[in-house]
Amino acid sequence: MSTRLDLQIRLQSFFNNPTYYDTQSLNDSLQDGVDEVCAFTGCIYKSASIPFSQYTTYYDLLTLLPDYIGVVAVWNNTIRRWMYPQSLKKFNQVRIDWDVAYGTPYYFSPINHRYMAIYMKPGAPGYGNMFVFYRAAAPTLVDATVIPIPDEHLIVLESYSITDLWEQAQEWGKAEAEFKTYAAQLEALRVLMRSQRNRDRTVSLR
Repeated sequence: MSTRLDLQIRLQSFFNNPTYYDTQSLNDSLQDGVDEVCAFTGCIYKSASIPFSQYTTYYDLLTLLPDYIGVVAVWNNTIRRWMYPQSLKKFNQVRIDWDVAYGTPYYFSPINHRYMAIYMKPGAPGYGNMFVFYRAAAPTLVDATVIPIPDEHLIVLESYSITDLWEQAQEWGKAEAEFKTYAAQLEALRVLMRSQRNRDRTVSLR
C-alpha cells in the first residue's frame, strides 16, 4: 500500500528539480488528483446506517454523509431486504402523488447530487434504519495517508500530477502527451470499479 509520501518521492525523482517542483506543489497536485480520481471512478466504497424518519420522503445524503458522492444500494433493515432503485418517472406512473404515500419503503431513487427519495415513507415513529451503501469522496491527505486507489492503478494518480505540474510549468506538449495516459488509466479504473458489484446485491446502481 502506497502513501502520499511514497508518491511524493516518486514524483520528485521523476522531475528531479526540487527547487521548481517543491514539496508543497507536489502535495497540492496529489490532493487535487486523488479528489478527481475518486469522484470520477467511485473507488472509495462505504456504508452507513441512517434512521428512517417519520413523514420523510427526501433524504439529504450530503448532509447526513459529508463524504457522500453517490448512492449504490439501500438495505431496509426493518424488513430485511434490499430496496429497489427506480426512477421518478416510474414513481409518477404508479401515482402522481407518490411522495405523500405512507407505507413500507421498498424503493429508492437518486434525485440529484445530494438528495435521495424513498417510496413509500413511514407514517409512524421509530420505524427503523436503512443501510446506505455509497461511493465516497477522497480524504484529505497527509504523508502517512494510504492512497485509496488500488496499487496496480496508482499510475493514474501519478499521471494526473505529472500532467498538472507540466501544465503549471506551461510545458504544453509534455502535458498533452501525459494526459492521454491519464485519461486511459482513469477510464480503466472506472470500468473496474463499476464491475465490482456484489452478486447478492442485484438491486443496486453501478
